[in-house]
Amino acid sequence: MRWRCTRAMRVALPLAAGCALLGGCRGDRSDKAPREFFPDMDKQARWNPQADTPFYENGSSARVPDPNTVAFGRASFDPVTFAKADWAQSYMQQREDLLGENDAIYLGRVGDDYVDSIPVPVTLDRIRRGQREFNIFCAACHGYQGDGKGEVAVQFIAPPANLHADLYTDPMQRTARDGYIFEVIRNGVRNMPGYAHSVGVQDAWNIVMYVRALQKSHAGSLDSVPQDQLDALMSTRPLPVGAPPAPAGDQGVTPADGAQGGGQ
Repeated sequence: MRWRCTRAMRVALPLAAGCALLGGCRGDRSDKAPREFFPDMDKQARWNPQADTPFYENGSSARVPDPNTVAFGRASFDPVTFAKADWAQSYMQQREDLLGENDAIYLGRVGDDYVDSIPVPVTLDRIRRGQREFNIFCAACHGYQGDGKGEVAVQFIAPPANLHADLYTDPMQRTARDGYIFEVIRNGVRNMPGYAHSVGVQDAWNIVMYVRALQKSHAGSLDSVPQDQLDALMSTRPLPVGAPPAPAGDQGVTPADGAQGGGQ
């Protein structure tokens, strides 16, 4: 008896599967939708634009927007017409970033050669923005001074690059070009990963600006500081341990080295 049941199931199961497959076919061509046994909400009830419906009192599926609704459109943005409008500048930048037509800006190179200088306007605001991005993404390895002595650098067998080395400051070096530094920021090099997923094109150039500012400050001297700024800088300079306080009337002025308790 058990053998007969098993044999019957062997015959019935394939027949049932075949019938199920045939149930999904309509045979000839048809305008009707195919049968869906598991629709998974792929098709839901909706109204077509401007369709009639008895659901609303006025018989229209289109509804009047709520008060104070902000209108918007899908008209194309004309960069020629709005090029000089202040309100359009952010949209112009988004458009340029989307198209990426300027290889010097978006690749850091022209043909196979890296650009020598930054191809976007250099401003103080952009340098400050570059400092912020550098401190977020670069300082952990390269250090806040760019000397390759970041907090995690001590754990590396191969230390991160010292951005003050001749390799990145000597104009004769290919690796000292602004376009090369830009590409490394975006795409990485050797053990350094790229940061294109976190650092946009404009911010990458901002970081390059800040790196150049770091290099100039590292290679500079007090002689290169304007006198008015030098006085303010020296007034904040801490006194060596054991040095006498500044005389009355000379508050904020630090005596020259060698006059503070004797030169070393």
